[in-house]
Amino acid sequence: MSEIFKNTVIPKLATKQLEAPTANALLQILELQDCQNTEVFKDVKNSIDNENSAAVFTEELAEQIFYHPAVYADEKEGVAFVISWLPLLENGFYPDKKSSEKLTQFLYFSLSYLQGEAISEEERAQVFSVLDALVHSESAASFVITNFLIQRVFDMHDYVGTDFIIQHCITHEILNGTYSVQNSDGKFSTYPFKINNDFVQHFFEGDWHQLITAIHKILPVGRIYLPGAYHVMLPWFSEELAAFYNDNIEHIHAAHKALSERFIFMEEEGSAFLNLQTADGIFPLITALGNKEWDAGDVLLFNNRDKNIPQIQIDQCYHRFLDWLKADRGSNFYTEAFQEFGKHILEEENSTVLPVEFIAFWFEKCNPRTGISDQTEQYHSLFSRFLKMNSDGKLPVVRIGNEDVQLTGEYLITEIFQISNNRTKWISDLEASNISDPLNQFLILTFYDARKSLPTLFNSENQEVLFAYLEKMAYSAKQATEEIRKDSLPLLVQSLTALFAETNNFTRVNKIWALKNIDDSVLNLCNDYAQLQYVNESRPLFLGLLQSWYNFLSDYYYSLGSESVWVPHMLNTQGRRSAAYLNELDENVTSFVNKALLHLFDFHKKSKQKAESNTLFQSIQTDIENYLEDFLKELMEHNLAKETAENMYIYSKAHFAHRKTLQEAVHKFQDYHKEVEPKSEKAVLIEQLQTSEFDFSEVAFDPKYADAVLHNLENYKTEGACNSKLLEVLNTNILEFKSWLAEAPTTEAKFIQALYMTLLDKDLAPETSLETYGNLCRSLFVKLAKGSKMASSYEMGLKAMVNSGAYPENLTAALLQVVNDLKA
Repeated sequence: MSEIFKNTVIPKLATKQLEAPTANALLQILELQDCQNTEVFKDVKNSIDNENSAAVFTEELAEQIFYHPAVYADEKEGVAFVISWLPLLENGFYPDKKSSEKLTQFLYFSLSYLQGEAISEEERAQVFSVLDALVHSESAASFVITNFLIQRVFDMHDYVGTDFIIQHCITHEILNGTYSVQNSDGKFSTYPFKINNDFVQHFFEGDWHQLITAIHKILPVGRIYLPGAYHVMLPWFSEELAAFYNDNIEHIHAAHKALSERFIFMEEEGSAFLNLQTADGIFPLITALGNKEWDAGDVLLFNNRDKNIPQIQIDQCYHRFLDWLKADRGSNFYTEAFQEFGKHILEEENSTVLPVEFIAFWFEKCNPRTGISDQTEQYHSLFSRFLKMNSDGKLPVVRIGNEDVQLTGEYLITEIFQISNNRTKWISDLEASNISDPLNQFLILTFYDARKSLPTLFNSENQEVLFAYLEKMAYSAKQATEEIRKDSLPLLVQSLTALFAETNNFTRVNKIWALKNIDDSVLNLCNDYAQLQYVNESRPLFLGLLQSWYNFLSDYYYSLGSESVWVPHMLNTQGRRSAAYLNELDENVTSFVNKALLHLFDFHKKSKQKAESNTLFQSIQTDIENYLEDFLKELMEHNLAKETAENMYIYSKAHFAHRKTLQEAVHKFQDYHKEVEPKSEKAVLIEQLQTSEFDFSEVAFDPKYADAVLHNLENYKTEGACNSKLLEVLNTNILEFKSWLAEAPTTEAKFIQALYMTLLDKDLAPETSLETYGNLCRSLFVKLAKGSKMASSYEMGLKAMVNSGAYPENLTAALLQVVNDLKA
């Protein structure tokens, strides 16, 4: 039996004239308090006529049980009295309103006692168990106790007492779930602990502004790292609370201030309150950030927003954040707000959420001429996402207005960078750095995306500026990382090739083509561009272009096919076209054609001689033959000089026997000139000596043979006719030949000089296919030069050649032999 119940309640019970239902209720209460052995229990039990009637706990009986104001005069007894209620409450016997209000008075004035050492932890827990049971009961006590506790939660005057109540409400989850309110008809309605119109009506006199003001006052208050009033309210947050804020913007700004202080001073999150959401999915405290000028607190709040807020609701917030970054000449960069929260806002988001204006801000802050070094480094790291997301060469997706938009280079150039009227200065500022600068990488990406529009976006003057900029960036890639070279160089080259796709400036073409040497990643791009410019059937030909074709054949040959790689394409496709062009010219082109054919025959011969050592030379030989076949079939006969036709005819007999169509094309020029003019005696002789049926041993010396030999010595490389028979005619008749030369000193000098040049030809050295021809030349040279005025000079010249080390061993030995023969 509870002593406090025995001594305080039982003596004051009025048991007479109790109706049976009430008496039955009292019996149950006495039993719960273990009072079966008391006189009062016996009296009540005996007074009941119908023991089976239902128990009815009336308000009058409740007052007899729970309303004993005097007991609260002694705090210890008051606590004991409250604790004694537990078995009753657990069985549905709750105090009336009057008793409940008296309890709240005791609690208010005894808060210090309840916190002191005079009461045990167990007793404290039991007191709050009583309160928990009362709050969640369907009784008049529920509202009275709930109202008392809520008022204590919002009480800013007694911080210690308030915190005591708060901690135990949180521990026992007292202000969660539901509470009850008695209606006018005496019945009870149950309400959830949610901030709505009912909640405000019950506890804040129906005044939402009173509630909101109270919330704002307690938000920054509490103990660091410990739960407080905010945590009591957490379960109360509701869509209705969000809706109220959505309709009352002035309260949102007050909430921002209170939340900022909470985040800063409490070092504790208030995210649930910050991210209140209406039934329509609106986050009013966040969206309102987009309609105000920001301070450091707003940066903090935006950093703590719910990351699932629809983008359209926070678009304006990013604009306000950008305004804050730009304010006061960018000094906010150095604030704790930026270092702690602003950077995080930018680090955690991809470019899709950022307004396009952030790109202009990036370029403004990181300009290599005017940027501040510490800001430049950090902003580059923050905005690097604009590059990292675009390895495929696409510009990022950003926000323009309230939409996700795939950026275009043209839009950036004209709208964001606005370089339509000051392109030179704008690009020159960026030119101060190199391709490793992220701004230049992004600008290269921009030009690449706009490459098809560049010719119209930039006039000729500014195209020169753009070319200089991109060329400088390209060559700076040599010092960049491999990743940057591989990512940016191809985009850069494609921008240039698009900008100058229709140029007639081949100096420009060659400069773009030369970029291939920077990195293999642009090798094919540059070669393809050069081919398109040099071999483009949609553009008219000119003599200089044809000359370039033939000159680039040299590069292709000597580089073993690594340079001017488009030459085979030219040789296999442009023969007829180039001939047709020459046919249409009004001017005499025979000299041009003669030089072109000599050039082609020279490389054809070189390639044929080396065909067995490298398949490339076999390919070059075939490509030249293909070109000649197409070219000569189309070229009109009058465009080829007679001498050129004759030399070509001789060369073809020795080298084009396997190409019937090519020989036929050559013969048409030979036939044409036969009809125009009879063949010269020298040409007839040369032709006769080329035939295998001619017996040179029966030929006596004749000056006409000397002319034929001299012609052969001077032209054997271009005509491909290294005919030993002609030389043997003179070697066999050397005495007659020398006597004849004595009478013609000019011709003698020509012979000796021509023979001297053959001595230095590697193709005529011993152990080569033309060794016989070379031996005869060396023999004839010695016979003519030995004893002459120039003998010593030739001897000294040959020694110098030998000592230079420029010649292979076989030719060096041959030259030494000539020197020895001259001295013998």
